[in-house]
Amino acid sequence: MIFEKKARKSGSVLKSHGRQGEVLISSDFNLPDKISKLESIFIAIDEQLVPFFIEEITPKSSKTAAVKLEDIDTIEEANELATRDWYLPEEHMNLVDNNTTPEPNLLIGFTVLDQNDQELGVIKNIQEIPSNTLLEVEIDGELYDIPFNEETVLFIDQESKILKNHIPEGLLDL
Repeated sequence: MIFEKKARKSGSVLKSHGRQGEVLISSDFNLPDKISKLESIFIAIDEQLVPFFIEEITPKSSKTAAVKLEDIDTIEEANELATRDWYLPEEHMNLVDNNTTPEPNLLIGFTVLDQNDQELGVIKNIQEIPSNTLLEVEIDGELYDIPFNEETVLFIDQESKILKNHIPEGLLDL
């Protein structure tokens, strides 16, 4: 798709929600508390990014929200937006860029830095073990399992594909 505006795909419109033209959106990232400050989103229609101003956002879970868009006032109008991708405008990316943790599988290919800003390697795979997600990072040709959770993540730059993560002492010596 070719888009004139700079925006990042952020999720999809799932379906209509309610009787006043609201839509239920899903997100590729955990929605931050500040999401209610979002003024607009783009929705991909006929290979164009169409801007929609937001009247109200009601979070439903960490990854979904009910959204009332201006000029979408019926269930039929809302249904026309279902299954389309939505995009976050560049000026609002700061709401999510470094304040939320994306789904682990979206981190494959990111470069990992340790707490001292030393580049370690590239994430090759994710192991999602109950209550313990591990990043498989290739360092000097070998794979290392590095713990990944809210307490170990120090910084994520999704645009530059960089993850700064606390590495427990001695982990890379194993």
